[in-house]
Amino acid sequence: MKIGICDDNIKELEQYLLFLNKLGYNNIYVFHSGEKLIEKMPDLDLLFLDIEMDNLSGIQVKNILEEKKKNTYIVFYTTHMETMPEGFGANVLGFLRKPVTLHELELYINKTSRRLEQNYPVPLDNNTYISSDDILYIKSEHNYTLLYKTNGTYIPVRKTLDKWTEELVPHGFVPVHRSYIANMYNINYIEKSSLVLVNGQKLNISRRMAASVKETFESFQLRLFNFIK
Repeated sequence: MKIGICDDNIKELEQYLLFLNKLGYNNIYVFHSGEKLIEKMPDLDLLFLDIEMDNLSGIQVKNILEEKKKNTYIVFYTTHMETMPEGFGANVLGFLRKPVTLHELELYINKTSRRLEQNYPVPLDNNTYISSDDILYIKSEHNYTLLYKTNGTYIPVRKTLDKWTEELVPHGFVPVHRSYIANMYNINYIEKSSLVLVNGQKLNISRRMAASVKETFESFQLRLFNFIK
């Protein structure tokens, strides 16, 4: 995950950098002003952003990132929570009151991890993408695979199921049959020998995969609970 910190208060910036190092993140992008961040315009997954900065404020930085269509998730921190209404945006995950704790940073990193996994951009033909969150399952169909979507439609793609499995298992998918893989974010529960998806549809689980599917899904649910918590 690419994480950035933008703060013109050196003491605070160094403290948050120390926290992130303790959490195991060592390659952090550091910016001492909003101007420096906008000048570099990096592709970050998560940005911890101070609202009260001289010249270019955190709110202004957020607005510029939105204009440039940067999909960076932002967590603001501030001593003046009354500025919160100005900071809302599609990619704003939340607001922290100073002084920020290590635990608070960790919670938002976990939340970002979940968002990145759940909304993984799945490449299709012709340089187009679909969010993985829109996919229920992928089924092998002769020389193609069919991506069944949450809206009831499907997309045929010339790509093997093995290739999809290799790419999407790290993003919340699980093999449940030799002919298809399912998106665990869109599974309601497992009953006997089938999965029940969010749209009520059932998918059979092959007998030889039953134990591994159940174990994988239970581990996924536990990790998801810990993310939310």
